[in-house]
Amino acid sequence: MRIKGSGYTIILALMLVMLFSMAPRASAEGETIEQLIGLQTAKWSLALPSRVCPDSTTNCLKSSPAIANIDNDDYSEIVVATNKGHVLVVNHDGSVLWNVDLAPAFGMAPGTQHINASPAVADIDNDGRAEIVVATGTIYPSVCTQGGIIVLEHNGAVKPGWPVLADDYMTPPAGCADSIFSTPALADLDGDGDLEIIAGGFDKRVRALHHDGRPVAGYPIDSYLSTKYPTWPTLKGRVADTIWSSPAVGLLDGDAQLDVVIGTDEGYFSALGGWNCPYGLPPGWASGYCGGALYGLTSSGAKLAGNFPRYFLEVIGSSPALADVNGDGYPEMFVGTGTYYYDVSPDHPTHGFRVYGLDRHGNDLPGWAGGKAVGGTVPASPSVGDITGDGQPEIVVATSRPERKLYAWHADGRLVAGFPMQPLDHSGKVVASFDLGTGFILADSDGDGTNEIIFNQGWSVTIVDGNGKQLTSPQFPATDRPIYLTAGSLLNSPAVGDLNNDGKLELVVSNSTLYVWDLPQSSLETDWPMFRHNPARTGNSVPAYVKVIPDPVSALVELNAGTIELPILVKSVGGQVIFEWQAEASTGPAARLSATSGQATNEVTIYLEVATNRLQAGSNNLGNIEIVATVNGEPVAGSPISVPVVVHAAEQVYRVALPGLQR
Repeated sequence: MRIKGSGYTIILALMLVMLFSMAPRASAEGETIEQLIGLQTAKWSLALPSRVCPDSTTNCLKSSPAIANIDNDDYSEIVVATNKGHVLVVNHDGSVLWNVDLAPAFGMAPGTQHINASPAVADIDNDGRAEIVVATGTIYPSVCTQGGIIVLEHNGAVKPGWPVLADDYMTPPAGCADSIFSTPALADLDGDGDLEIIAGGFDKRVRALHHDGRPVAGYPIDSYLSTKYPTWPTLKGRVADTIWSSPAVGLLDGDAQLDVVIGTDEGYFSALGGWNCPYGLPPGWASGYCGGALYGLTSSGAKLAGNFPRYFLEVIGSSPALADVNGDGYPEMFVGTGTYYYDVSPDHPTHGFRVYGLDRHGNDLPGWAGGKAVGGTVPASPSVGDITGDGQPEIVVATSRPERKLYAWHADGRLVAGFPMQPLDHSGKVVASFDLGTGFILADSDGDGTNEIIFNQGWSVTIVDGNGKQLTSPQFPATDRPIYLTAGSLLNSPAVGDLNNDGKLELVVSNSTLYVWDLPQSSLETDWPMFRHNPARTGNSVPAYVKVIPDPVSALVELNAGTIELPILVKSVGGQVIFEWQAEASTGPAARLSATSGQATNEVTIYLEVATNRLQAGSNNLGNIEIVATVNGEPVAGSPISVPVVVHAAEQVYRVALPGLQR
């Protein structure tokens, strides 16, 4: 794929230089020039290590920033990966916590690695500290990079066992491991409390790796076509074509084990029956082979029951979004189609002009039969959230060539009033590519209690209201609406979060410079705050499920030793998501909870306070603790949880055996 930068006139460039170089100057009425023209002044900006791109700029950056707490302080940090192979963690005030060049870890010269995937962040090894997971590799076939996955510790050190290289299998030049464009998702596939890393690659593999780099049993997967052509060795451990899509992770088959959904370029063969390629194929293409597939996989790499893989007449480069939009307790999935056959077939078919809504079995949702027809290809990733204020989720995505319009549908497939609409950049142009690896942020930027749609295009950020009205100005200079303007092309997605704990959101954007703007009118309502929804990049708008550690609660204590505290961890498995929790203990007078409700990001530790003077010698069955977790008022999978409490008491216990803290 070739990525083009946006070109601007010399006059506009000179105007930008003048505006960015001058200090705010007051008018007679006391307003600054920036206020008069609507140009929003960044709170701070930071130049990033960048390389020169094929268009002679430094802004060919596909990786999108993440917001997460890396150093366990009171503030979130920004994690950004650059097109020069650097990963930076930046504090809320713009200072750099650390900056690591990944190239040497891959045996490459400094500054030569490429990163197109977005960094994923979570505590993958359950040590209480976040790790940063990054996939690497170029999108330019004439450039040699080493594609693979690397894990960095919270301090930037390379975690032992990493990187894990992709195969030198598919893309030139020879001797270079194939790239991984897919943004890794981090989730607990095997239910052991730590997280696995899932991603697809140009080497046609769908990988799942443990936190130490070992492959998860059942991964990399075999192509579904291997069951049809069992003698083809190239279908073992690989699908039949490249993978650009990023995985989504959620509970789809009801077995309490996480499942994976990912798009691929793998088509189907007409020779297998029930399939026909209704358009001319590229020269040299296998006869009767075309399309793409959406794979649904169990935690062990098996094909999910139902209509998986679901084959389409166009590749699936879009990254699927998961959300429970009909309240059945299971996520539905939404995905767009790609650009390949539209580009390379002599017939330029428009089968890729579709957005699909599917149930957990891969079948069309009611109101989404055959996909929603749109006016262009849809390689971008949908987002799901409430943009209308009706308390129900809507599905948001934009088309790429040739239309480039923003769409929003209700869950039942009806278009939201005001959509589709034509978003314009700050100069009134239609310049957004809405390409692979881009998505849409849903957040309350103006404090009206409803999510707006926030995305990059051209050199600026565009904000659109839930009624289709554009809230940012398409007229530079302008006086009535804000402009969030950078000094170069934006080819990725922004992120929002409360970086400085002031109760308001900040807007984060990156190209060769990292920009942060205050959103002073915003609330903290964010239904889709960053690319792939959360720092773990699960593409799922609700946590996969909650678990309680330990379950059951069992302890050995000493009689009449005062009050001890037994820690109970309530953990959202599958991604860092804000959830509300309530706990109730039916444990009688011998024990009580230190807290009974609250809000947590990813996990919370509560304490059961046990009065040892109220216990009898021997085993004390104290009853149960009932825990309920919800997101936006909806119960999370696995909730409610009933945890039995058994405390064994003795006259004398060695102190090393005490599980709690004596007070």
